[in-house]
Amino acid sequence: METLQFTSLPSMFLANCDRRTFKGWFHRKDGEWVHYSRKTIKKNTLALALVLHDLGLHENESVGIIAPSAPDWMIADIAIQLNHARTVPLFPNISSENFIYQSIDANIKILIIDSVDDLDIPLIENLSIFKTIICIKKDSALPANGIYWEEMIRAGSKLLTESAQAEWIENQLQTIQPDDIFSIIYTSGSTGRPKGVELTHRNMLVQIQNLKPIFNFDKKKDSCLTILPVAHVLERMAVYFYVFSGVSIYFGDNPKNLSHILREVRPTIMIVVPRILERLYESMTTAADRAKGLKRILIKHAIKMAKIKDPNKCPSLLHRIFNLFVYKKMREAVGGNFRMIISGSSALNKSILRFLLNIGLPVFEGYGMTECSPVVSANCEQAIKPGSIGKPLPHLQVRIGDNNEIQIKGESVFRGYHKRPDLNANIFTEDGFYHSGDQGYFDDDGYLYFTGRIKELLKTSTGKYVSPNPIELEIIRHPLIEQALVIANDRKFASAIIWLNPVGVRRMLKPQSEDYSIENAIESPLVREAIQKHIEHINEKLNHWEQIRKWTLVGDELTIESGLLTPTLKIRRTVAEKRYAEQIEKMYE
Repeated sequence: METLQFTSLPSMFLANCDRRTFKGWFHRKDGEWVHYSRKTIKKNTLALALVLHDLGLHENESVGIIAPSAPDWMIADIAIQLNHARTVPLFPNISSENFIYQSIDANIKILIIDSVDDLDIPLIENLSIFKTIICIKKDSALPANGIYWEEMIRAGSKLLTESAQAEWIENQLQTIQPDDIFSIIYTSGSTGRPKGVELTHRNMLVQIQNLKPIFNFDKKKDSCLTILPVAHVLERMAVYFYVFSGVSIYFGDNPKNLSHILREVRPTIMIVVPRILERLYESMTTAADRAKGLKRILIKHAIKMAKIKDPNKCPSLLHRIFNLFVYKKMREAVGGNFRMIISGSSALNKSILRFLLNIGLPVFEGYGMTECSPVVSANCEQAIKPGSIGKPLPHLQVRIGDNNEIQIKGESVFRGYHKRPDLNANIFTEDGFYHSGDQGYFDDDGYLYFTGRIKELLKTSTGKYVSPNPIELEIIRHPLIEQALVIANDRKFASAIIWLNPVGVRRMLKPQSEDYSIENAIESPLVREAIQKHIEHINEKLNHWEQIRKWTLVGDELTIESGLLTPTLKIRRTVAEKRYAEQIEKMYE
């Protein structure tokens, strides 16, 4: 068993607050950056822990949090853990059924929310099931069982002056055990009731320690931007890794403001999901549309080269010229200071990855899942192979089992699902490897590749299996396409729902003097012919039973709020199939 530098996340967190070199945190509110000093972070954390104790929070109970990424989210997380309780991250657009189920299943007594106004009505109607509701925003409506965050901090700050309370804090800190559960994180319930992943302090601490030599941060020079929800395990782990490394953290207010934030902060480190990089790619490549004359020609040729050049090969003279006049400006548009952009959650479009690497943005893809805290493998500066998901972390054993399944064993792998003995009996092999449900392979150099999910294998009515993930990744490589969903289960052939990319479509149609609207774009012969040629090119590489015989274009916006995307911006397959059931049936008439 690996020796831990810290015995718990709170001990690591508070040790960082005591570092004189720690510059604190920054949070973007209403376009302005608010600074949280290391002393403020520590004081507010201890104050909140004391008041939660006064409210009657007991060991092994849970506190739910529904709030955007912010210092207060992390402060609450540590305060909860100091009470030997568990944090349960929740999302504002969760269904009322799942909300109630998770709250009861995890024994949530206290709920922390940003504002009542940000919750869906079904959630507001169920707030009375909790003992206390803590509202972070001071202008939020206050439920009958509610209290404002600021009041909690003020009350806790008074308690901090009492010696008995200091003794309580110290005792709580010393009695947290590494194998205690610090959080229960519920995974998607699209195919049944949600599963609560129990993560321990050891799970997270072992992972963080093993990431340190791979991603070595400089506490004096590095600044880390948090733009994803910390309610998601990847971003939450990243924040704890930043804490462990002692670097400054900038909490962005909204991913929609990313272009402004990047120029304001000029970060060196950022964790992203592919959709964010796709947006950056689109904003960079549209620069050619705004340019004129020779400048337009130069940019277009530079973009074309970046899309096709092998990033592993030495740059040619022409590439160095493009770097000086085009690529450098593209990097400056996103801050111009990146050392690492780490992409996870799902695979990044290969063309976009190649483009970003060629213009000089250091993008490193990785792989993981909530059950593994979450990182399993990652590319890094010392070992990178574009297209792979990197090499496994050194403390993990990773192998390819039956049906090409990726199987994982190690101290950052969870012990089991909360109150689910029915599932826990079958999630590990006899020799202790976790069944990931993902398919992949290793190359001769030890790099891991992801090829799809076993449970997402679609079986046609003719008995043939179709793996949708790699086909969907090929489909969305086209600039006119935002997202794709392959349909084949119990069907006689494979088809696809295809979401149009409004940026790419607008770029195609406006130069042709066509009136642009999403409705016109769906019916445009130019658009449909381009997509059909793309589908035909993909079909040439597929077995006949995998080939896309029919497809349907849709122009709906893909958002988390619509229910079509998960909080990590992946398509919700079951929800999408229900939403577009009529269009799907028409393809099989």
